Amino acid sequence: MSLLDSVNKAIETKIDEWDKQVEAEQAEAERQMAAAENEKAKADIQSRMKQNVEDLQARIDDARKQLDDAKDASEERLQKIKDAITGKS
Repeated sequence: MSLLDSVNKAIETKIDEWDKQVEAEQAEAERQMAAAENEKAKADIQSRMKQNVEDLQARIDDARKQLDDAKDASEERLQKIKDAITGKS
C-alpha cells in the first residue's frame, strides 16, 4: 500500500469514527431529552448537543479537506498528515 493510500485510509477511518460519534451524540441527546424534566433542561441538552455535533462536523470537514490536499502532497507532507491523524509525532 502506498503512503497516499495509507493516508487516505487513515483519514477515512477517522471520518467514519467521527460520523459514529455524531450519531451517538444525537442518540444520547434524544435519551436525555426524554428524561428531562423541564424546558430549561431540554434547551441545555439541545445546546450542548448542537455544539458537540458542530465540533465533530468541523473535524470531518477538515479531514475531507486533508483528503483533497493529500492527492498533491509530497511524500514528506503525506507522512506528516499520517502522523497527525494517527497521533504519532
